[in-house]
This record gives sequence, structure tokens and C-alpha cells, in this order.
Amino acid sequence: MVLSNRENNIRRIINMEDRICSCNRCINVTPCVRKPSLGKGELEPELLMVFESESLDTEEIIKLRNIIRDGLNFDKIYHTYLVRCQPKACTSRNNVSHYSFPKLINNENNCLLTGQTCSGLPVPANYDEIIACMPYLIEEIQILNPRYVLLMGEHVSKFVLKSWGFYDNLMQPCYEYENMKIMVTADHRIFSDHHCQLLKEYI
Repeated sequence: MVLSNRENNIRRIINMEDRICSCNRCINVTPCVRKPSLGKGELEPELLMVFESESLDTEEIIKLRNIIRDGLNFDKIYHTYLVRCQPKACTSRNNVSHYSFPKLINNENNCLLTGQTCSGLPVPANYDEIIACMPYLIEEIQILNPRYVLLMGEHVSKFVLKSWGFYDNLMQPCYEYENMKIMVTADHRIFSDHHCQLLKEYI
């Protein structure tokens, strides 16, 4: 039986997500992560958006997707993340000299050390954590093979572009890589209709 492109994408994405969910490359981060951040959206996308991490809520993502849909005339959009497991600063964990739990947080987002809701504060991922996650992002983009990739912010752009061999002038607005256009834009916190207008030249 020959699978359609969409069915094949679903199969490959599920396989990749299973590996992400069982990943333990960042042993200092994963115990305090309830579940890794996974991409969402159309599985045959015209445009794929890359955020730094899942630090924005669902309403913010919907708002950004609507701005791009209306401003750039894209219906088939997928979004994903540079970092799958959001690192946290946690005083409770720092005060424990030894623990043997593979997970320190349960499905209700309660800390197993304190018995209370996790109070860890999100912090930016470090270089090693980003590099550990990068193969998943690159694989995801290869599977979905969008015509356009939109990198949200300087930090995301620097790492993704370098992974594809771009080292100079990393804040140009547009790059060509294989059959894709890679577009660099503002961080999601300030992205607006104005930035859509600037991107129209490259669509």
C-alpha cells in the first residue's frame, strides 16, 4: 500500500515525537518538564514558523498565526520550537543534594519535592541544550518540507541558519536553502502587521 504524502508525514512526525518524548539528552532539564513541546498545525504546510520555546500561550500563537495568515495569505501553517524542554530556575531542586526520581513533576504540574504547583521560572536555554534539540527541528523541517520557513527572532535565526551553513550576515531578511525560502523576522513578542509587510517582498 502506497501512503499519501500527508500519511507519510504523519507517520514520520509521530516517530520523531516518540523519540522527543523519551529523549534524555538534557538530564538537568527533563526532570522538571511535564512533557516536551511538540509542533502543531498543517502537516503539508506552506509556511513553518519556528519559535524559541513554548513560552507563549495558545492565544498568543493563534494571534500570530492569524496575523501571518491575513498579512501573507497563508492558510497552511505549522509552528514548532527550537527548544523542546523549557529550562527552569528552581530553588526547591537546587536545595536538594540528591534525588533519584526520573521526573520531579507530575501530570498536574505539581512538584514531587514540595507537593505544590511547580514554581520554577522559565529561563533561556543554554548553548548545549539548544544544540541537543537542533537535530529534531532540522528533521521536522525536512519531513514537512515547507516552501517557506519563518524564524522568529535573532536567537532562533542564529542557530538555525548556522545549522544550514550560513555564518555571515545572519540578519538578512531572506535566505535560500535547497527548495525553501528561509525568512528572518522579529521575536514573537513584537511581531506585528508591520513585519508582515516587510516579508511580503520575499513571498
